[in-house]
Amino acid sequence: MTRFSRRIFLVYLTEFVTVFLGIFGFRSSAKGASSGVYKGTPFIGKTRENPFQKFYINYWKPFLRVDGERWTLRVHGLCENPQTFSLSQLEAFPKKTQTSRLKCVECWSAKAEWTGFHFSELDQLTKPLPEAKGIVFRCADDYLEAGLREDFLQPRSLMVYAMNGKPLSDGHGFPLRVIMPFKYGYKNPKAILEIEYVKEPPYGTWSKIGPYSADGTILPGYDHPLDQGGKTRKIYGGEIPY
Repeated sequence: MTRFSRRIFLVYLTEFVTVFLGIFGFRSSAKGASSGVYKGTPFIGKTRENPFQKFYINYWKPFLRVDGERWTLRVHGLCENPQTFSLSQLEAFPKKTQTSRLKCVECWSAKAEWTGFHFSELDQLTKPLPEAKGIVFRCADDYLEAGLREDFLQPRSLMVYAMNGKPLSDGHGFPLRVIMPFKYGYKNPKAILEIEYVKEPPYGTWSKIGPYSADGTILPGYDHPLDQGGKTRKIYGGEIPY
């Protein structure tokens, strides 16, 4: 077996063991919603079962639920004042709420009301250096996403901790996620653990493994809104109507 083949084998073996243990070996002790195949376990993963038929849940790989009482957000990299924030500290920032639609490259979309804060609140406290043009997000499911800092400073870009008037569920990204309604869903990382300021944003997880652009701006084409029965409609690029 080649070195590359062994590596692939170990990756799949690790993921199989993780899911197996999650389904058969554990019970949940953390706060948050469980669903589908992961119900009754401390794991979260991709599902399209009830109650998520009108807003699918996608994750890179199964992961242990985040304990909100112990969770902190580390913000570091090319900045003058690296900091670590608790969820209560983030919730104390000036609150912003918007309704917008998340659009997936799989052609479906779904609408929600999102509540959180603007990324500029983090900028003001951490003071990024002039050369910090990019931002990297590392997430609980080992997902990595990155983008231009200027995109996260757009008025409709939010750091979100609540959805439809309630704290984010585990499936929808508890305790913190990004919402950029003019970008495809893979550019909206969930269950964020760490943010790093960098000179240039690297390729994110999906951009590395699939035919997905690093930019991720929604292109003209067609949409199938789950909350509207999946009926086909034409879209024109950028943020789509909600």
